[in-house]
Amino acid sequence: MQLEQRTETLKRMLTLIEEKTSIMGETGTIEVSHYTSNERLADELNTLFLEYPVIVAHASQLAEPGSFITLNIGHIPIIVNRDRHGVLRTFLNSCRHRGAKLTDKPCGKAKAFKCPYHAWGYMDDGSLKFVPSNEAFPTLDLDQHGLKELSVTELAGFIWVVPKNKVPKNKASNNEEPENKELDIQGYLAGIDNDLEHFGLKNHVVRVSDIQRPKCNWKLVIDAFSEGYHLKSLHKDSVESFFLEHGTVFQKMGRHSRSVGARKEILKAQSLPESEWDFRGWTTPFYTLFPNTILVFHPDWVSRITVFPDGTDQCIVYHDMLVPEDADLKATYWDKTFNLINQQVFAAEDIAICESIQSAARSGADTHWVTGGLESPVLWFHQECDAALKS
Repeated sequence: MQLEQRTETLKRMLTLIEEKTSIMGETGTIEVSHYTSNERLADELNTLFLEYPVIVAHASQLAEPGSFITLNIGHIPIIVNRDRHGVLRTFLNSCRHRGAKLTDKPCGKAKAFKCPYHAWGYMDDGSLKFVPSNEAFPTLDLDQHGLKELSVTELAGFIWVVPKNKVPKNKASNNEEPENKELDIQGYLAGIDNDLEHFGLKNHVVRVSDIQRPKCNWKLVIDAFSEGYHLKSLHKDSVESFFLEHGTVFQKMGRHSRSVGARKEILKAQSLPESEWDFRGWTTPFYTLFPNTILVFHPDWVSRITVFPDGTDQCIVYHDMLVPEDADLKATYWDKTFNLINQQVFAAEDIAICESIQSAARSGADTHWVTGGLESPVLWFHQECDAALKS
């Protein structure tokens, strides 16, 4: 957000606080079966997690040549690496011989990947270089059996992949970066990339990461981080005391949304000139990035929360702590504040309630749940899911 936009947002929030209210947006309903249906999940995996840009890492996690990470985007196993020439690449984590995963390591450094099943060897540019007993494959064309490569883009500090987008074979080479014309992340983000640039996300690094496996549908985790209506009750014993009840603003941005909650420090604005207003210190902005990422901007660090389905009633949640690259990474403060958010607010409160909701969804007590005017970003998220699956 640019300075002028941040100032206007603070003014709007101060007015709402004075009026003892927050923005009231669109109301609606959510179909409960969307959290439990196997058919719905199959559609989500084949659409939301194949056709839309998904954040797979922060750029700092793949800054060095030879570095790689692995994960599953839905049911698609991938390797994301920066090869020896500095080219960022994404491959299906699947040997072209019999389909075994090349590596189960979550991250590391490698100049080549060897299949553990029959030892076929691939270079870090995806090319097939070694086949044991190659005389057993008299018609095998090594050039046609390199790893399947996917389009990948680095923007606003993050690395984005669309599994459906394949890099044409003749576009990938050892020294030439693959073309990614189909992956228009900038247009897709509808201005959010500008916000992330102004927040300096490119100049952050991952201080610590955590992976959790809640026993709930993946969308419930997105729901929990898309509204602040529950703050006063669910988080009363953790972070509620840092925030005001009123003053929250939110808006839709393309398929995404941005919300800003008021911290108690915002009241300092009443006695300070606008030139001394502190948007990051006085508010907590959070972004719902369709389809499956939440960014929460704490006063001096950022949570990157990306959620993947693992069945209807279970999901996998990646939580990265992003801190400024010039921060003292050895300071114990970072561990203390991360543990508060990750273990108490997130795990003990948000995830616990999501698991409770999943149980209720399975009970058949309701066919629809309502969303109020303070929960519009939740409704927008589900509307975008519906629209994507129908298109």
